[in-house]
Amino acid sequence: MMSACICKPAPASCGCGEKLPAPAPAAGLTIAMATVPMQPWETPYEPAKSLKQGTIFPCLDKPFFKTGGDFHG
Repeated sequence: MMSACICKPAPASCGCGEKLPAPAPAAGLTIAMATVPMQPWETPYEPAKSLKQGTIFPCLDKPFFKTGGDFHG
């Protein structure tokens, strides 16, 4: 069976060494696929609150904490 891979090693001049390249499109493989739900329109935050929250849309205002738990500050 003939391989669909058209892999070539990275050139030595790139500084990254030899790495495995992405599969050839002819192989029928998908590297990644994302689905993003539609965001309904809503009244955005006021500019000052938007800067503080990091978003203008209330539905995107999600609490993300490095270690979890409640934010006390």
